[in-house]
Amino acid sequence: MNELVSVVVPVFNTEDHLERCVSSLLHQTYVPLEIILVDDGSTDRSGELCDEFAAGNACVRVFHTLNYGVSHARNIGTKESKGVFLTFVDSDDYVDKNMVEELVKDIKKNSSDLSVSALENNEEPDFCIDLNSENEDKVFFLSEKYLIFGPTQKLYRTKYAKEAVFPENVKYGEDLLFNIDYLRRIKTVSYIKKCFYHYCRSENSLSARVRWDMFDNDIVLHESLMRWYEEIGVMRNRIKAFLYDRILDTAVNSICMTFRKDCSMSREETEEFIKRIIINDLVVSSLQIADTSKYAKWQIDLIKRRKAKILSCIALFKRVI
Repeated sequence: MNELVSVVVPVFNTEDHLERCVSSLLHQTYVPLEIILVDDGSTDRSGELCDEFAAGNACVRVFHTLNYGVSHARNIGTKESKGVFLTFVDSDDYVDKNMVEELVKDIKKNSSDLSVSALENNEEPDFCIDLNSENEDKVFFLSEKYLIFGPTQKLYRTKYAKEAVFPENVKYGEDLLFNIDYLRRIKTVSYIKKCFYHYCRSENSLSARVRWDMFDNDIVLHESLMRWYEEIGVMRNRIKAFLYDRILDTAVNSICMTFRKDCSMSREETEEFIKRIIINDLVVSSLQIADTSKYAKWQIDLIKRRKAKILSCIALFKRVI
């Protein structure tokens, strides 16, 4: 008899997409399955639709909460899950009907602790690895393709997922922190090159919004990634370059945010904001390791020379032209 698989779906104001999402789960080729819909205080008809799905399908369970955010919703779903395995699906996305079946086959065939499927077509063959220094190339692949960053297109072992947590005080990137928490508790990860998950992001999604606090938030993510890479012994070569490329991206993009016309910081606030970025130890290190060729030479030169005053003057000029 197959083990129960739990599917946790955080729901917030996605009435236009929710039926497609839940329908793709109800038609999975794998059984038994429980679908846990966590309505995160929706103000449209999403909550009502969740109740309708539960009324018509015994495998659907619904929890209604106030609007505490997606991390809170996922934590509730994880806590309430009864399956041996667990996967997450966002309510504005949908999945192929064989996703759960294929992920279960993979995790059981390899006796792995986490099964990860591809986000896009690539030539990397299926693999299963121990998380240690001997597998730096595979860890690099999982990192470069952003396969360890989000909670979707994966199958977790519920006993470890219940020990991990989505931090509710982090505005974005909380899914990466959850994954790192989970990865610290396991030994093996398997990968299958098939794509099952379909992202359908709208203009109102978090990824499309302006993030004025991007630098501080992203530095927390980078530091967490760095510690995990160091723990498993892969913080070298391509992994190190990958991480410091991300850090420099964060620094340059954060500085360029102050060039926007809708930036309301004063000249003094702008200069202090930029100064705090360019003296950050991780940013300073990134200038020695990351690929700086993709940025304007004047940007890198001013950051290296820590010319916060000049950069702030450029920012104020850009806002008015």
